[in-house]
Amino acid sequence: MKAFIRKIWDAIVTFISKVSYDKLLHFIAGLIIAALCAMVFKWGLWCIVPVVVFGLLKELFDWWTTRVMEWWDFIATACGGLVIFLFALF
Repeated sequence: MKAFIRKIWDAIVTFISKVSYDKLLHFIAGLIIAALCAMVFKWGLWCIVPVVVFGLLKELFDWWTTRVMEWWDFIATACGGLVIFLFALF
């Protein structure tokens, strides 16, 4: 059992080490937004909505200022919110 958990841990660490720093920041931002909405505002299952809105607004702002819109940034933000949403769901 210990070896199995170690393999899972090593796979997670390997995956995270390949993700760019910018995407990790987007993921963390999604986590924070969803957690605040779920815990402070008691939105529970609706906590994913502000994450999607803020993620889209951030990418639209990037498009407006630099003419570059990265969908992977939006996906990383939404995935962070999805983690909290799943915790709120179960």
